[in-house]
Amino acid sequence: MVLDTLNIILAITIAIGTIVSSAALGVRWLVKHYLQELKTNGGSSIKDQVNRLEARMDKADTLRKETYFRVEKLERKIDDMYDRLIDYLSDKDK
Repeated sequence: MVLDTLNIILAITIAIGTIVSSAALGVRWLVKHYLQELKTNGGSSIKDQVNRLEARMDKADTLRKETYFRVEKLERKIDDMYDRLIDYLSDKDK
């Protein structure tokens, strides 16, 4: 009777230990797998993709700023040419 009870307790303890260790190993594998995605590996990791996106964003920002300054410069030139045309036409009428 006591031996049967000890066998049942031992079996339950082994079953719980097996379940817990299996879960722990599964979590360990998942963490290791997902942490690999955060390291650079030549192009296919998430970190590599984020780095490429950041580089593209920096390039796009630089291009946007350059374009903005060029448009401003062109607008100033057009305004200057318009003022000169107005001055020319007003001088021509005199």
